[in-house]
Amino acid sequence: MKAERAGAPAQQTSRIGGLDGVRALCALGVAGVHTSFAAGVMGAYAVPPGNEVLATLLAGLRPLALGPFFVLSGMLLYRPFARWTLTGSRRPRIVPFLAKRLARLWPAYILLALVCVFLLNFAAVDGPWYVLRPILMLQVYDYTWIAGMDPAWTVPAEMQYYLAMPLLAVLMHWLAKSVSDPVRKARRMMIPLALVTVGSAVWTYYIHRPEMGPYPQEYWWPLAVGGAFALGMAMAVLQVLAEIRPDDKPALYRIAGNHPLLFWIGALAVYAFNCTQPFGRPGYGDYEGVGLALTQYFLLLAFSYLTVMPLSIPDSRSRVVDAIVANPVSRYLGRISYGIYLWHFAVMYFWFETGSVFGTEPALMNQLRGTIGFPELMSAVLIGSILAATVSHYLVERPIVNAVGRWAARKERPATPAPPLQQEAYTVAGPR
Repeated sequence: MKAERAGAPAQQTSRIGGLDGVRALCALGVAGVHTSFAAGVMGAYAVPPGNEVLATLLAGLRPLALGPFFVLSGMLLYRPFARWTLTGSRRPRIVPFLAKRLARLWPAYILLALVCVFLLNFAAVDGPWYVLRPILMLQVYDYTWIAGMDPAWTVPAEMQYYLAMPLLAVLMHWLAKSVSDPVRKARRMMIPLALVTVGSAVWTYYIHRPEMGPYPQEYWWPLAVGGAFALGMAMAVLQVLAEIRPDDKPALYRIAGNHPLLFWIGALAVYAFNCTQPFGRPGYGDYEGVGLALTQYFLLLAFSYLTVMPLSIPDSRSRVVDAIVANPVSRYLGRISYGIYLWHFAVMYFWFETGSVFGTEPALMNQLRGTIGFPELMSAVLIGSILAATVSHYLVERPIVNAVGRWAARKERPATPAPPLQQEAYTVAGPR
């Protein structure tokens, strides 16, 4: 990991590994939830849980396991913009920023789309638009179900927040530039983020009203996940504020750095509370009513903050937390976690042998629900998705990301030195 400026010490690699480890846990959690549906473990509507204890534990991960993905994106990607506003450093160049984001998300996603369209859904292809729609990440707006891409609706949401981030950053910079005190700047920067968070809560209420019915088309739009993305950006503001004011760090930052395990215990408590499914039914994966949806919206934010914040602080240490997320296995799975998240549902269709390549309809998998036990199916999903993710990472994603990264490095201007009064504090680069 390179330092932000010449002569600055590199950030400790265990923190990078910890963040990778969180991605791994979340990807495996999402895979476990989805596998439990197909294996008949989790209940849904009139179908009772196949295993009440396991179903209750897995239902508690809905939708908490998704939150840290968006929070990490908002936090890591906004940090250079936050430094621009709070330290007077250079503004990140938008074209290289977007190019790197596109290289990170699109190649693996296109590979999944082509496999799913032509192997699992070929019988449903009715023209070029059926193929282009998912490749262009537009299937979420005139929602078209494409078997194998069931969880991939979050990728267009992620991409659209990448596009929105530079605009938000300019707005936040404009709000803060007229004051000189970093704390006052930070407060002004929080205004748009608070509005996004409230707006996402309102949208969550809107799409879960009874008259909308289960899974309306608007459910797949990116607006409902804005709160998690905004939370990550707010955490980036706190981190940069701590960098430039090392003797007067924000209270939340200090507590997270001094008591990382306490934060994780808090995250575990949030998860345990969500297992009770307030306003819902424990062990069931029904479409949420307004009460459960809004409760889970705020629980997701709390869970994500408590999980991610301690790991993002360079000096934070906990043997227990590091043992879970910074070990070699977690770090490796974290590096390929995007592929695990993308491929785990497609693996289930192949394991059930449902889809055009098998001469059957992919929807047949719903009728086969519960015919394969959870241990067998989860093992197949883990092995299959890890293999697919590894191939995708090393043969597709990594070469493209590296090539675009080299191009972006040539395009970016030399870093502007920080103002003299800030150089002592501004020492460490954040993980990218």
